[in-house]
Amino acid sequence: MTGIRDRIRVAGEKTPERKRQRDLFLCVPSRIILNEQGISFFINHKRRLHRFETADGGRHFGFRFEKTGFAWLKKLLLKNYLRKIEIQVKDISASRVHVEDAVKVVFFSMFRHRINACILESVFDSPLLRAWNRSNPKKSIGPGMEIAEKSFRETLNSRMPGRIEELKDEVFHKIIKSLPRSFLETREDPRDLHNFIRELTWDIHSLILFVLAGSRSEDRTRLIQNMGRVITGFIHRFDILNLASFLAIELVSAAERSSLVRMLGTADDVKGILESPERRKSIMEEKRFRGSTVVLALPSEIPRGDRRLRLRLSVYNDGADVEAERKLMEDFTERSYSFKDGRHLEDFFKTPERGRGVYEDTGMCFYYLTILQEQCRKNNIHLDAAVKDAHSGKSVVTTLWFGL
Repeated sequence: MTGIRDRIRVAGEKTPERKRQRDLFLCVPSRIILNEQGISFFINHKRRLHRFETADGGRHFGFRFEKTGFAWLKKLLLKNYLRKIEIQVKDISASRVHVEDAVKVVFFSMFRHRINACILESVFDSPLLRAWNRSNPKKSIGPGMEIAEKSFRETLNSRMPGRIEELKDEVFHKIIKSLPRSFLETREDPRDLHNFIRELTWDIHSLILFVLAGSRSEDRTRLIQNMGRVITGFIHRFDILNLASFLAIELVSAAERSSLVRMLGTADDVKGILESPERRKSIMEEKRFRGSTVVLALPSEIPRGDRRLRLRLSVYNDGADVEAERKLMEDFTERSYSFKDGRHLEDFFKTPERGRGVYEDTGMCFYYLTILQEQCRKNNIHLDAAVKDAHSGKSVVTTLWFGL
């Protein structure tokens, strides 16, 4: 995974303007749909919100952009202000990098929330907080309480200038040092793993840093070791970020190809048109191709304890011919296929009666879904998948649910 923070840093480098824009922004039409907490925040700050109908038929408040800054998007995810992100893809070949990055940054935010929650459990039981709670029972700090991160950060900055950065670097280097050498050697590019850990430690909860700074040396070492174990456990899930983004791209590509095949009908040289970017773009413009919509729906709240974070990734095939799509969907309408324990994965893409599926070209989809399902099983991530008509009946929606 390319580190999102590294992509943001590109602004300070001498790079061509096109590359700089690509790295700083999600350069595809997007809708940023806010949850109640996000709506309240922006209304209080006098920001004008749009109200629109989302891909699933709901009406929500948010923003509509032709391009979205990754730094701003990441901040919304960190604050847990988002309900979902909808990305309009009219040509996957031109949007591939941006869709991949959007999927990765959303998955990464889910990992970060879960990691912070796990680490906080050990911090609440630290000697420093236990002593504080005994001395200040009316101001005790523990699970289920609202924690003002800003106050801890300001206290650290005022009393120990520069200590926050030192602590983050200390945690980062000790976790990297604790990783098994064999684990790093098996990576195609270890820098991806370093970026992943760097981002996790960079966005760590301020209370964790506050407790680290105030703890005795041996207590701080013990806390960092616990943090290392938690983060290392999630490192084994690292490849799922890439697999989920690859599968999203393949689903959009297959949907695009499927729609174009139906639009072209009996036209000569269908294969040549599909393989030529120029001819494909011309057909899309001529037929007013609507493309596909990728929806990343986030949990409404960050659960505590053993409850799972439930993330939904959906692809709406909006460009299909309605009548042809209805016929193609006869066996799928209002039917969902669950893939628990890895059974009948092929049903996700093929109807046994026809020997073909919702999408004409499903080989890579099936390949990535199979690998993704196996990785989720190994890492205790719940994965469900379904194909059915969208609420409007005018498109097909393919959905993956991840329980982290």
